[in-house]
Amino acid sequence: MKKLLVFIVFPLFLSCSLLSGLIEKKPEISLKRFDIDSISLKDITFLFEIALNNPYPVGFKLEDVGFNVRVEENQVFKTRTKKGVMVKAGGREVTPVTVNLKYADVIRLIKDYTERESLTCDIDIDVVIPLPKAVQSIKKNITFKHTVEKQIPALKPTFRIANFEVKAPTLTDIKSSLAETGKKNLNAETVFRMFGDLISGKDPTPSLDLTSLDVPIRVSFDAEVKNNTRAKLGCRDLSYDFFVSDAKILSGSTKDIKNEGNLSVIRITNTFSSKALGKSVVNMLSSRKGTYQLKGFSNLKLPDEIKREPLKLDFDEKGSFTVR
Repeated sequence: MKKLLVFIVFPLFLSCSLLSGLIEKKPEISLKRFDIDSISLKDITFLFEIALNNPYPVGFKLEDVGFNVRVEENQVFKTRTKKGVMVKAGGREVTPVTVNLKYADVIRLIKDYTERESLTCDIDIDVVIPLPKAVQSIKKNITFKHTVEKQIPALKPTFRIANFEVKAPTLTDIKSSLAETGKKNLNAETVFRMFGDLISGKDPTPSLDLTSLDVPIRVSFDAEVKNNTRAKLGCRDLSYDFFVSDAKILSGSTKDIKNEGNLSVIRITNTFSSKALGKSVVNMLSSRKGTYQLKGFSNLKLPDEIKREPLKLDFDEKGSFTVR
């Protein structure tokens, strides 16, 4: 009977000892990094890196992360982000979480927004971690709370394409292409006139399939970025892809930029091959107008209180333009 009692009591003693040890231990949670991850003409994305230390002999899963975003003490939004991050027994994990803030949501709340250069953004964070099942009868989870503050630029930008020009290839370009493609039987001057008529909008359907040639067609235009607040963007460069309707015709980079006050005029000069003279491009030439999408990024240097390192300003802009 005594032996049986020992066998019963000893496991209970171990369970109580283990339970006591689990209650005394707590996961360690810290904010390892908080920064601006990316910025565009429409929004700003924050990056949080949350470090989790698990002292338990069993793993646990990060349940979710809550964010309460305030700008100049005005409530902008609340959100909870589900994170299925598993932290192994006795392990440590760093999990990244991003939060996106749209400038349109801020503009509605700040009356003197256009007079501002920067704004104070406060973000309250809470992290919920479920405790092991052995102690959930006493306490189900632990919550970590932290508040961070960041200065953000006041952006209310407009974007447009201006001074769009397309220039016909030169006679030298055409002769060179005919020689390279083995089409020396074609009359270079006739082909030259076809390109001239097409690009000037006179003849949208030339008798020769010009896409069978590889002739450079020159394009130039200004991408104008104007910020309608006191914050200056000061674009340094632009790496871009440029689409007419859904057809990509240009890809490249430029540093030909003039910054005057809150206006950045980015000059783009490039060429595309006559092989890209699809329906959308031909329609643009004949109608002297078109729709565009410009995707890419520019490197910015914002004030040090916002970010010390250069930051990429992402572009994904759509609109219409006219051909000169």
